[in-house]
Amino acid sequence: MLQLLEQGDVNVSLRAVDKLARALGVTTDSLVGKRPVARQDGATLIEEVLASNLVSARKRLKLTQETLAQQSGVGRAVIAHIERQARNPSLHTLARLAVALDLSIEALLTR
Repeated sequence: MLQLLEQGDVNVSLRAVDKLARALGVTTDSLVGKRPVARQDGATLIEEVLASNLVSARKRLKLTQETLAQQSGVGRAVIAHIERQARNPSLHTLARLAVALDLSIEALLTR
């Protein structure tokens, strides 16, 4: 799995990336960013960070879930589930949302 991930041949879930980051002792956002940052004890769950950032970015741009869905190609129900922390999105889904919100995946995952 790691080899496929390193080669870009697999679309992994956020939970899988978070587990990998934890195993490496770095923050999840920094694992997809430019340089790794050491993880602190008691770090906020990545699902909470993502949900908060997604809602904030969407509201900052005055987008409804439906409009974001149309612009990103990600279903409105999927967006709603991510915002409620009820879904484990793939990096592919996060990338589509990030582009529509004019953000990086790292920004979506940074507290």
